[in-house]
Amino acid sequence: MTAPAAESTPTHRSRWFILGYGAAQAGAFICFIPLLTLLLPGKAQLLGGADKALLLSQMAMLGGLTAAVANLLFGSLSDRTRSPLGRRRPWILAGLTLVALALALIGGATTPLQLALGVMAFQMAVNALYAPLTALVPDMVADSQKGLVSAWAGAALPVANLFTALVVTRLASSPPLQFGIVIAVAAMMILPFALTLSEPRLSRQPAPPPRLSFEALRDLRFFLTFVSRLLVESAVAINTLFLLFLLQDQPGARPQGWSALELFGALLIASTVAAALGGFIGGVGSDRLGKRRIFVVAGGLGMAAALAVMVFWPAWPGPLAGQLLFGAAHGLHATPVAAMTAEILPDRAAAGRDLGVMNMAVALPQSLAPASAAVLLGLGLPLTAVFLAASVAALIAACVLAPFRRLT
Repeated sequence: MTAPAAESTPTHRSRWFILGYGAAQAGAFICFIPLLTLLLPGKAQLLGGADKALLLSQMAMLGGLTAAVANLLFGSLSDRTRSPLGRRRPWILAGLTLVALALALIGGATTPLQLALGVMAFQMAVNALYAPLTALVPDMVADSQKGLVSAWAGAALPVANLFTALVVTRLASSPPLQFGIVIAVAAMMILPFALTLSEPRLSRQPAPPPRLSFEALRDLRFFLTFVSRLLVESAVAINTLFLLFLLQDQPGARPQGWSALELFGALLIASTVAAALGGFIGGVGSDRLGKRRIFVVAGGLGMAAALAVMVFWPAWPGPLAGQLLFGAAHGLHATPVAAMTAEILPDRAAAGRDLGVMNMAVALPQSLAPASAAVLLGLGLPLTAVFLAASVAALIAACVLAPFRRLT
């Protein structure tokens, strides 16, 4: 039995819906971007010492595997949920509550085992929030607005990066305060949208039990997009997880008098501004042209070039050039690929489930990328080899989609 169909089709949405959705997406990203880029590496350094990179890779692998399963699970559960609050909203609210508890668990971890349990709990919680939030786009937004809505949603990553650089890094002397401010700000951005959301009504027939399925991968457009996103998100994961360590390992990358943490914050801001601009160009441009693929491919090529710059131009201002290009290219890619994914879903009634499958291409790299990094580092190769491998992955990601004209 298929999922219950909505009684209304996706429609043109007001500016308040779009702004509220963008704010909620930013809140979701604030839940995990400071954790992945700063708080988790800090915990790994505190608990792992000289083995900090290995411990960070292990935590990322555990988290990525948990996220891959959790996104599919909660997306499918939200497809079948029937409640007075709607089918997506109960999970968004419950996920936010559990995220706060999981972040507190990570913040209080004193052993690698406690940290691992906290990371796994966090990934379950954040995907209970994020999977149904993402499914609202195919549920409620007309195709002609998907690029615009994805552009505002795409601003979530730059906002989260700025929040990390301007707020969380400034509280480095008080880790409990860092975790507390993340929880508070995320709630402030998500709750107004979640509490006022009015979802389409569903038919009153009993909802069938949730069924996990990968049948969407039988669709060639969906499959190729999945493969491309898997590769490009692996490159993004490497840049996210290991940029701070790369700056620490290369003193020549820093302007005179700058610490690695200061440069990390500055590069995060620069990359964020570039990503915001690239995201709106990709989203609005792909709406107006009615074409998504060319922007997605261009973004993948740009990320490949940016990571190569990080390897072959390690001296200042090479890292600045690399991160500016990476941010712009990531924004140019992320917004239209989100809109394209929402348009090519094989079964709109099961949008949560199929987006859960696609989001495995985002979650699995959190395990695959650090696992690959651990192998390369274990062979005695420098961290620059890891960034070069990420560059190759982004290049292949662009090539996968480049010749396929049936994609939007």
